[in-house]
Amino acid sequence: MYEEKKKELLDLCLQMVENDLVIGSSGNASLRVDEHVVISPSSVHYTEMSIEDMVVVDMNGDVIEGTRNPSIEMLMHLEIYAARDKALAIVHTHSIYASAMAVIQEPLPPILDEIIPKLGATIRVSSYAMPGTKDLAKNVVEVLESRSAALIANHGAVCYAKTLKEALFLSIILERACKIYMTAKCAGKVNELPEEVVEDEQDIHDMLAQY
Repeated sequence: MYEEKKKELLDLCLQMVENDLVIGSSGNASLRVDEHVVISPSSVHYTEMSIEDMVVVDMNGDVIEGTRNPSIEMLMHLEIYAARDKALAIVHTHSIYASAMAVIQEPLPPILDEIIPKLGATIRVSSYAMPGTKDLAKNVVEVLESRSAALIANHGAVCYAKTLKEALFLSIILERACKIYMTAKCAGKVNELPEEVVEDEQDIHDMLAQY
């Protein structure tokens, strides 16, 4: 079932590797199809993954199809889908700069005009919880309020969108923004955008999120 969606997810996983967002079997991705979720498997290297490795689960996390275990972060994916009606695709990365921000548990401030309409204003860091737990899932959903991305404390990052292509793009620009921020911080003072600009661009994000 969902063979085309599985192929789309496999292609996305390989693009995550190509864009240095993951390594080995770290991170994961999924897409929602009606009341089912097609999700990448646990502990399978992306370069060795096949369509048959993809797992289909229902919204309760019960496996509908697949011989592999679903990603350890399945609960986070399901929690995001349940909380965000517009979420139809999720990309969870372990990219270097976003992960570094997650390790120092420092939010990404509103520093670039190109970021806020796509991701939202300050990208928050979730409270720490063990990987694969319900607590991690709930903590991530909490900081996704009015945002399309979050940093996961001592772990990585997650972005959601209506399509896998868009979720991947958001993950790429989040990583780029984190790199710019950390580079600028090392070089000197970081200047955030004016408050009124942040408010206007956040309004754009919120408006686009409705469509």
